Amino acid sequence: MKLSSRLPAAVSFLLLCAAPVCALEPSVSGPSYLLMSHDPVFLEEISKISSTVYSAGRTRLIKLSMPFSLLPPETAAKLREVSSDEVYNAPAAKGPKKTADPAVLAIIAKVDGARLMGYADSITMTGKRSAAQLDISAASGNRLAMDYIAGTFKELGYETQWQCYKDRKADKECNIVARRKAGQSGAKAVLVIGHMDSTGYENAGADDNASGAAGVLEMARILAGYKSDHDFIFVTANGEENGITGGYACAKKLKESGELSSVAWAINMDMIAWNNDGVLEIETNKEFSAHANWVGAQARLYTKLEPYIAMPAWGSDHVPFLEAGIPTYLSIEHWENHNPCYHKACDKMSALSWDYAADIVRLNLAVIAEKTRLTPLASKP
Repeated sequence: MKLSSRLPAAVSFLLLCAAPVCALEPSVSGPSYLLMSHDPVFLEEISKISSTVYSAGRTRLIKLSMPFSLLPPETAAKLREVSSDEVYNAPAAKGPKKTADPAVLAIIAKVDGARLMGYADSITMTGKRSAAQLDISAASGNRLAMDYIAGTFKELGYETQWQCYKDRKADKECNIVARRKAGQSGAKAVLVIGHMDSTGYENAGADDNASGAAGVLEMARILAGYKSDHDFIFVTANGEENGITGGYACAKKLKESGELSSVAWAINMDMIAWNNDGVLEIETNKEFSAHANWVGAQARLYTKLEPYIAMPAWGSDHVPFLEAGIPTYLSIEHWENHNPCYHKACDKMSALSWDYAADIVRLNLAVIAEKTRLTPLASKP
């Protein structure tokens, strides 16, 4: 039975908050819930049994018009009760004035928008990339995307692993993980992640998230040219569109191997190529807000991006690492003006901005360059 046929219609008692920052309405009783999915179908269903009490960028809170305990499990799983002090969505703090480091500028100058676009196009054109396609064929678009990414990592000289975590009817569901060790014992690690699966339309999912997976490849390409005092772990996750299954599996496997304890911080890229206003959302949880604001300061210093901080985190591969206590942020296009083809067949390459995507990659490289010691290797690209 459909959700809409078994639940009463909600009485709308609050207008959508249109200001960049707004507080929860104190006159409304009952808990507030963070929407942990903005899938259009889910938004339509949840609107029938709720009222919005806060909406800014990716951060949307609702009040339910029925008891949470009566929700279908699949609906309840997409809501999280939050308190008002967890919630924030506004421009990043200005921070102290600083002069750009020439060494960092030299690194981020290596970002190639055309190459980034090429990576994304190759991933997009593999066909249908939803993890569900692994139940149908051993030559699915999802498998072809895994093959392409694994091959690219190997060409760049990385130790490459198929981190398989689920048997499907026709194939295995796997993350593709590339590593390079710092060459010194006790080194901390930097983890960069972006999911490679899509919602499953043919040769679509260019922004969500061929763009983020391409960003991972481009960062790996550039950092292959440097020796670092940190280990690098690059992950193109699978199954993000099915409950972040690949991200959670990755965090679990790294914990089991003991590797997770060495991860100093992590970066997630998801939907980085649709630009309508030059704003980037940097999403994290309250306990890491200072780190996110520092990242925002790097955005202003090294890119043309206008950084916003969004809290709390939901719905992408940064969440498992935040839950593990690792300082992690999501870099994503501004949700007030996000891609109108989100989770639709029209999410194609032609509408995307690779200058904007390249600036997000530059920011994430600048973060690594500012927090690690990188030494150029003349023999690498």
